[in-house]
Amino acid sequence: MTTHHERAGTKQERAGRTRNLLIEAAGEEFARRGYAGTSLTRISRSAMATIGALTFHFPAKNDLAEAVCERGHDLTADAVDEAAGSTGPGGSALEALTEVTQTLARLLEKQPVVRAAARLSRELPVTADWYDAWTPAVRSLLTRAYRGGELEQRAGADPEIVGVLVACLVSNLEVSVQRQYESASGSGWSVRGRLAEVWEVLWSGISRTSVSSGSDSRAAGPPSPGKDPSVA
Repeated sequence: MTTHHERAGTKQERAGRTRNLLIEAAGEEFARRGYAGTSLTRISRSAMATIGALTFHFPAKNDLAEAVCERGHDLTADAVDEAAGSTGPGGSALEALTEVTQTLARLLEKQPVVRAAARLSRELPVTADWYDAWTPAVRSLLTRAYRGGELEQRAGADPEIVGVLVACLVSNLEVSVQRQYESASGSGWSVRGRLAEVWEVLWSGISRTSVSSGSDSRAAGPPSPGKDPSVA
């Protein structure tokens, strides 16, 4: 016979699964349509939940947006922390930075909730801003690269200026991935491939040594303007 405690545990597990499904469905919806264009009805149908279940977990649309941003922020922060340490404490900071940006590109391409978090962070004043998930790692790696002599120590190549450049590059990635998913023809080029090509050009101007990304370098489409967050 099932005890009251066991029934309560099963009910809590079901509620947790429903909440996760709603966040995943909302990630798809927010990523594709933005905050204003998102329909709670479409989210509930996609998650195979009732509107009542949705509003039980998320009383307002903004609550759901915040939950999506928190999930996307946490996924990004965890992946970026791992990428930032990929070369070890004595390894190349610029190689680790290249891996960080490739990690961001992969997340944007593969994780709707991350794309949604990035888009919502441009559209709304959210608590878990997506840009805060990766800019501290970029700052730290650039400071380490500068102090270690990997960056050319001259005007225009200090950590602050290069940080703004990286922020612009990631912003471009985010908008480029968004346009790729909105395109009627689907994915026709590699965002990560274009990123690899861009890094080769950038490092030739700001680093003392060539940094290889080791990633796909297929031809890509033209860049797109995006948000210009400061990492300084």
